[in-house]
Amino acid sequence: MSADHELFDAVGQRLEPRGGWHYEPSATPGAPPSWCLVHQGEVLLGVTVIDGVHSVYLPATDTVIDFPDASALMAWMDEHEDRYRPA
Repeated sequence: MSADHELFDAVGQRLEPRGGWHYEPSATPGAPPSWCLVHQGEVLLGVTVIDGVHSVYLPATDTVIDFPDASALMAWMDEHEDRYRPA
């Protein structure tokens, strides 16, 4: 198992219990899978790990935010995730 795969699995273990998050395999060969926050079939946030960098993708603004580790990612999630969830 690669280091990225292990980091990705660890992130999934922290995101999945939050509700609304699910694993999304890559539809593009060679591209990484992601953990996605989904509402009514729309991806609101996507999380990947590539070369040890944890990234959040914000589809609404086509923005990627990189974090050095899972702790930094989860701190961002704790502060910002609710604003991306529908009311």
